[in-house]
Amino acid sequence: MTGRPFCRRCLLADMPSQAELAKSIRELIALLPPEQRAGDDIAAARLARCRECEHLVDGMCALCGCYVELRAAKARMICPDVPGRW
Repeated sequence: MTGRPFCRRCLLADMPSQAELAKSIRELIALLPPEQRAGDDIAAARLARCRECEHLVDGMCALCGCYVELRAAKARMICPDVPGRW
C-alpha cells in the first residue's frame, strides 16, 4: 500500500495498482464495433455519474459486477441501479 487512503469510488484508470487491468479494459473497448460503442461524450457523462454512485467499488459496479468503464462504453447499456440514470 502506498499510504494513500482506500478509494471506493475510483475508476480503474484512476488506480495505479490496476494499470494492467485498465489497459485491458481500454483494449476491449477499442475492439467494440463502432455501432456498439457509445460516443466518447456519452461514455464520459456515464462515468461521471458512476463516480458519484455508492455502488462503485474499485472500478466495478457492486450491483452487477461489471467494470463500469466497459459498460459505459457500450451503446445499449443502462445503469443497473436506476434505469434512466444513463
